[in-house]
Amino acid sequence: MSLEENISRIMELQNNLPREQSEALNKLLSNAPRWVLESTQIVKKEKNTIFVEENTPADTVYILVDGTVRAIDYRIRGVVYDYMWFHAIKVFGSMEIFFEIPLYMTTLKTVTDCTMLVMSRASFDRWIWDDKNALRMEIARIGDYLLEESRNERVILFLQGADRIIYLLTKSYEAKNPKDEYIVNISRQELAERSGFSIKTVNRSVQKLQQDGFIGRRGRRIVISRAQYDSMINYLEPIIAHEWEKI
Repeated sequence: MSLEENISRIMELQNNLPREQSEALNKLLSNAPRWVLESTQIVKKEKNTIFVEENTPADTVYILVDGTVRAIDYRIRGVVYDYMWFHAIKVFGSMEIFFEIPLYMTTLKTVTDCTMLVMSRASFDRWIWDDKNALRMEIARIGDYLLEESRNERVILFLQGADRIIYLLTKSYEAKNPKDEYIVNISRQELAERSGFSIKTVNRSVQKLQQDGFIGRRGRRIVISRAQYDSMINYLEPIIAHEWEKI
């Protein structure tokens, strides 16, 4: 493929993305020199693909332009803890460059089929420091990520049982931002990984939430209406506020 064809493919991809994602990608790449696009490849990853592994050389940068990715931590005895989900547009590998860390700091796995723009660490490093617009965007994004990660970790730690599942379901609802009803596209196994609970505990918690009217069911799928989301938020607010007062 010629360089011109590669650039055309990237432009076509950008134009075919949903409006919000297209605008975000355009903003990130608005001042990127031609050689950046020439050295960038479009890569598709299937659902449930690990594309970054913790403590391996951080020699590639991935820009998620479509799909969802999760960060996972393999605990002692092989227990998986799923602590963060990411939606397009997100850059993976930039934090390691900014902090001058040679190895990836976490493991990343696709939740859905994903489309990414991929370039070498050297190319991204050369570009980002010369592009003030992209640099500001990445610094702001990383700052937001670190704050959100810290908050999520603390909230997850003090919420127990069904309350922790409620919190995760509200975060999932907010990420999708549905107009009305939200069909939760997360398996019980994934909920277990995100919460750090066993599948048995997750099943008990889901049953309790349904009995309490916080969620509905459609077959094996969890369904959340806007009213149910609001009820879960109202339920969690005093619990979280009380715990923050202790910190």
